[in-house]
Amino acid sequence: MAKPKIKKRWKLLIFALVLTVSSVSGVAYYLFANAAPIVSGQVIRNIPYKEGLNLDIYLPTKNAYGKTPVILYFHGGAWIYGIKEGLNFNRFNGAANQLRGSGYAIISIDYTLATSSRSPFPACIDDATDALKWIRDHASEYNFDLNNVGLLGESAGAQIAMMVAYSPKLSNAPSVQLKYVVEAYGPTQLRDIYQAPIVDTLYGKLAHLPSGVRGRLDIPKFIFGFDPKQDSARAAQMMETYSPYNFVTASAPPTLIIHGDKDRVVPVGQSVRLQAKLDSLNVKNEFHVIAGADHAFAYATPEQKATIQRWIVRFILRCYSDSK
Repeated sequence: MAKPKIKKRWKLLIFALVLTVSSVSGVAYYLFANAAPIVSGQVIRNIPYKEGLNLDIYLPTKNAYGKTPVILYFHGGAWIYGIKEGLNFNRFNGAANQLRGSGYAIISIDYTLATSSRSPFPACIDDATDALKWIRDHASEYNFDLNNVGLLGESAGAQIAMMVAYSPKLSNAPSVQLKYVVEAYGPTQLRDIYQAPIVDTLYGKLAHLPSGVRGRLDIPKFIFGFDPKQDSARAAQMMETYSPYNFVTASAPPTLIIHGDKDRVVPVGQSVRLQAKLDSLNVKNEFHVIAGADHAFAYATPEQKATIQRWIVRFILRCYSDSK
């Protein structure tokens, strides 16, 4: 009587093994097929930059400068998920590899994410500035050029990058002069994100789920750290406090903005308004709209994706030459 159970267990074990091997093979294929930064050059992994959080340093694959320019990268993930290794699984591999080949180091960090009872704010922004302090304090050890440090972020990571770049007092930014910020489809006005139709759709779908499941999927509650519908005044204040648009001044660093015109998560209008404000303050900026692309450049063509790489590299290299 026990034989069928044993056979079933073996089948499950074999299935799990095949699934694991397939997953690992898929990841390996993706990394190599897409020229992920981690597979070329020297990468120093998991360096603690503050208690409980690490960073990775993707060193230049070619030494082109006396001191090494630095790009600090922030992954996306709605402030809820994501890892520093995401640099190898996203839309900027071509730019990352070309910049490393041009003498740049790229530092990717983990930062505080939301939990069901804790907002990521302001901790994630504090983490970003602590990473800059780490760069400052270890500049001589790694030959970093503190006169050429820039920020690159996507989605939630772009919001963090902009908060650090635009609001040095709020972010308690260290004495590192930022040369530029590259932001891809980042939210600049959080009220518009929370009040967007996609959030209403999410709440509508959550209402039909069991309470236990609903609690684990209630993204707005994770982001705020409380139910924003129960304390709308507090939620409104929090959205104003962490909206980068509100902190743009004439001293903001040059900004590259890239956004898909079909973005259903962060409407492209957010970037349109950001550029208008930058223009009104005579802040150098460059704005590119990707026709037909959704959030994270979904549905962008291979040609569009290749062009995005060129925009990023050209902008960063120009910011370096302009500073000389």
